[in-house]
Amino acid sequence: MRGFRPMKLKTVSVDAEAFRMLKRAKGPRESFGDVVRRVFSEQAGEISIDDQLAALRAVPPEVDTALLRRRRQNPVRSRRPAKAAHAV
Repeated sequence: MRGFRPMKLKTVSVDAEAFRMLKRAKGPRESFGDVVRRVFSEQAGEISIDDQLAALRAVPPEVDTALLRRRRQNPVRSRRPAKAAHAV
């Protein structure tokens, strides 16, 4: 193969939260390198609202269902005093 040069690889360290974000953004047949290239190429130009919505639909955010259940059972109460009822 004429002109073929193997790609050089570099090791990058990220914390656990950054890795989870990268993993969520990754498509089923996409490499982590592809995700980084896609994200940075999108940042170079303007991204339309439609593109952002499509990306969110493709990779929906994680939801803590246990937290939602606890909040439904024990709703957070306001610390403000209740308003006095108006006499009619």
